[in-house]
Amino acid sequence: MNRREFLRTAGGAAGTAAATSAVAGPAAAQEGGGGGSGPIDYGGYLENANGWSSGGTADKTGKSEVTIAVGPGSSNKFDPVAVHVDPGTKIIWEWKGPGHNVQAKDGQFKSETKSEGTYEHTVDKKGVIPYFCQPHKGMGMLGAIAVGQVPRKSPAAAQEVEPEEMGVPIQPHYVGFGAGLMMTTSLVFTFYLLKYGESAHTKGGNS
Repeated sequence: MNRREFLRTAGGAAGTAAATSAVAGPAAAQEGGGGGSGPIDYGGYLENANGWSSGGTADKTGKSEVTIAVGPGSSNKFDPVAVHVDPGTKIIWEWKGPGHNVQAKDGQFKSETKSEGTYEHTVDKKGVIPYFCQPHKGMGMLGAIAVGQVPRKSPAAAQEVEPEEMGVPIQPHYVGFGAGLMMTTSLVFTFYLLKYGESAHTKGGNS
């Protein structure tokens, strides 16, 4: 392979790679949607919840009843913090510590503040239901119920730090623009070398 053929091949490969990145970027970002396999997306609500770890949702789908402990071991938390259930599932909160209540953020359920006993609520509507203990909300006693098919994060996004969290404003269209610029630059550079970079006496060069 002579120099001209090598440059033509390299330029074509660079252009193809850049174009592929521009197309694949948005597609990859769409993975892990409502039917994805990544962690359930709670919109950051559980970030400061006591006992919470990313991706720590308890899968209780297929069960007709699910029990959640309220304040176990004199703690200010729910156990499990988040559960994934099917529509029509009865949620039973069981008090394990004093002075707590259970209250949905959207108001669809609310218990009295008590120290023992249980409280029940059947979830019918699909989606994420954030809830909390009113007396200890500011101390991180937060929980969530994911009902049916809900938004999910892509596995890669769950492991990587978002650029926005590092103080860098990133817009989705910047990715496509950058890939296009890379492709254009590679093609122009290759064209220039093919046209002007060889001696007139080199085989395949300009005469």
